[in-house]
Amino acid sequence: VAVDGKSTAEMSTDEAASMLTGAEGTWVRVTAYSPHSQPRVLNIRREHVEVPSLEDVKIVDSDFGIAYIRVPTFQKATARDLETALWDLHRQGMRSLILDLRGNPGGLLTSSVEVADKFLTEGNIVSTRGRGAQENFNYQAHYGGTWRVPLVVLIDGDSASASEIFAGAIKDNARGRIVGTTSYGKGSVQGIFPLGYAGAGIRLTTAKFFSPNGVPISHRGVEPHDQVKSHQVAKPADPEFTAVEVQLEDEVLRAGISAARSRVAAR
Repeated sequence: VAVDGKSTAEMSTDEAASMLTGAEGTWVRVTAYSPHSQPRVLNIRREHVEVPSLEDVKIVDSDFGIAYIRVPTFQKATARDLETALWDLHRQGMRSLILDLRGNPGGLLTSSVEVADKFLTEGNIVSTRGRGAQENFNYQAHYGGTWRVPLVVLIDGDSASASEIFAGAIKDNARGRIVGTTSYGKGSVQGIFPLGYAGAGIRLTTAKFFSPNGVPISHRGVEPHDQVKSHQVAKPADPEFTAVEVQLEDEVLRAGISAARSRVAAR
């Protein structure tokens, strides 16, 4: 609930993460709250941490063969790890797949393109358009190595950037069902330009992302086919809900499973 004495209640995830981040070997003071106990102050030594590329890889409905994978961010290893996970789920009887991008702030453009390419046989994945011709580029899908499994993608207002590229590509190419709420709307390509000998730099937007249908992602986001919002959203520090209760209240996941069942039944 606090980092170095500053409350995180009104912070975004990025702001809180920025406060926690620092040089390896330095210390940060974190105030944590657990249900039915007093707040605890923890002094944590910063170390190099590998963020999991994928989370919760599992079959959620064995009768219909519905698999579920949560993608927390698009990293360099995401496409490779996803391929391994898909083969594992295939051996378990996967007939439909739910990819959960809720809360995914983005990551690498190239990673989201590689992941989208696993489900698209052809067509445009995303386009970038800037002031100069060097900023204009179309990322195309390739036929080889494509998974044909019916696809459902979960998004919310915290799904941004690379998440929106993937969701937009799946939606505009009619490759899967998008379920949840409209995504964040961060569709800008940014670069850091050094300021001479000042020892500093400035971050500038150099281009914008456009979905395959030519729709700008910035300030608009990706609209789901099925608008579904969870009425109970508990933060980790919220004492009112246990992990089990939060899962039971996940209307978006339930709607995603329902959509996946329909797609399996229609085949």
